[in-house]
Amino acid sequence: MKWTIRKKFLLSYFVLFTLVAIFVQQVMKDSLAENSLAVIENDMKKLQYTTREYSKQFAQIHPPKEDLFEESGVGIAQELSKLQTQSVAIYDRQGQFVYEAVPIDQQFLVENQVYQMDSEQASAPELQAAFANKASFTRQDLEGGTLIYFAYPVYIDNEFLGVLRFTSDYTAMIKRNNSVLRSFTLLIASLFIGVFVISLFVTTRIIQPLLRLTEATKLVATGDYQQKVEVHSKDEIEVLANSFNDMQHSIKLHIDRVEQEKDKVLILEKMRTSFFNNITHELKTPLTTISGYAQIIGDPTFDDPEFLHKATQKIRLESDRMNRMVIDLIELSKSETSIVSKELKPIHLLPLIISVVEDMNIEAKRQQMTIEIEGVDHVILGNQDELQQIFINLLDNAIKYGIANTTIHVVLADSVVTVSNASERVPEEIRAHVFDPFICTKGIGSNGLGLTIVKQLVTKYNGMISFEYKQGKVEVSINFLTWQQVGNN
Repeated sequence: MKWTIRKKFLLSYFVLFTLVAIFVQQVMKDSLAENSLAVIENDMKKLQYTTREYSKQFAQIHPPKEDLFEESGVGIAQELSKLQTQSVAIYDRQGQFVYEAVPIDQQFLVENQVYQMDSEQASAPELQAAFANKASFTRQDLEGGTLIYFAYPVYIDNEFLGVLRFTSDYTAMIKRNNSVLRSFTLLIASLFIGVFVISLFVTTRIIQPLLRLTEATKLVATGDYQQKVEVHSKDEIEVLANSFNDMQHSIKLHIDRVEQEKDKVLILEKMRTSFFNNITHELKTPLTTISGYAQIIGDPTFDDPEFLHKATQKIRLESDRMNRMVIDLIELSKSETSIVSKELKPIHLLPLIISVVEDMNIEAKRQQMTIEIEGVDHVILGNQDELQQIFINLLDNAIKYGIANTTIHVVLADSVVTVSNASERVPEEIRAHVFDPFICTKGIGSNGLGLTIVKQLVTKYNGMISFEYKQGKVEVSINFLTWQQVGNN
């Protein structure tokens, strides 16, 4: 059997309401019972006090010769019965039944009174307790009502005279409590029915739009994106329906965009293939060179010191080039696959660039170049190691592709860093793909990954990078976006 939301909701409501109703009714019942018990106990205390005082006054007015209850028990019982409107039984100090007075107008007492003639054989616990010097009462629930039996020992001037036993009719109070409990139960039942009907109506109003949404979802799954679900409930269901319509529209736009991007994906796949082919070629070339020289100098008949020196130099150069290429590939992979997760903090660009220029001046002097810096300090939020790598790669690229006896200029203007150097003509096809991997001028010791790594790092910081060649000069500019600038007021 399929458990719909409506069934689950109504069943949960039924179970929860039933448990709460049972609990509340039990609390109400216990409260009424405790209240009744408190009333009875209070009545019995008052009864004990008033009847004991009456017995004392009677003994003062009519002093007994020997035993007050044996001599005047009948009169005492009758008078107390009239005063208290209860059945009153008297037992002497030996436990012998003396007399019991029952009010004639109390029909329920007359019909249901249980007489205890002998205290020694009595089954009434309140009577046994009284002769054990304790006041107590017991309750007897009958078909037509409820009786309370109360007994206590009577002492006058510390002299035990006997026991008084009272029988009270509490039928009216118990019936009143039962009536309150029935009314409360009826109220709970009425509330249950009312809330159940309202819940059924509300769940129906909720489920209907969901059913329409379900049907629309099935149609969307088949490729039909023209299903619009109209809901005007001004609640979360309407929000859900509107979200579904927006989602359906977004899916349609996305599918259209995917169709438009198919050619671009094919181009990217070709670029990926070309990338790995270039890697294979770039790694194969130095390995082939190293392997060729190694075979020659490894020949047992080889004996040419001059060629040996040349071979070892070539093997070292090709090994260094291959090592740089592997390191650059690792850095490129890290920059492409990672997000900005390193510690970010305010970085002063000018001191950082000065530090990098001092390190790169050594290589620049080898190539008969100089590096000049101009501009004012600027602060951005970034990671020092990554920013340092950006500027190292930019200057390394400028040195490798620059012209001897020229100056490399580094300009810092606000959030824009520009590195420019004199250069031979850069072909248009290289300019268009200058940030792609393995794009370089052959034969100058570069693997074409420097600017690729720089672009990946700048992109991680949501910055922009540009490459421009004009009038024999290459200019690479990096713009760190405004949102990353701090402390520049």
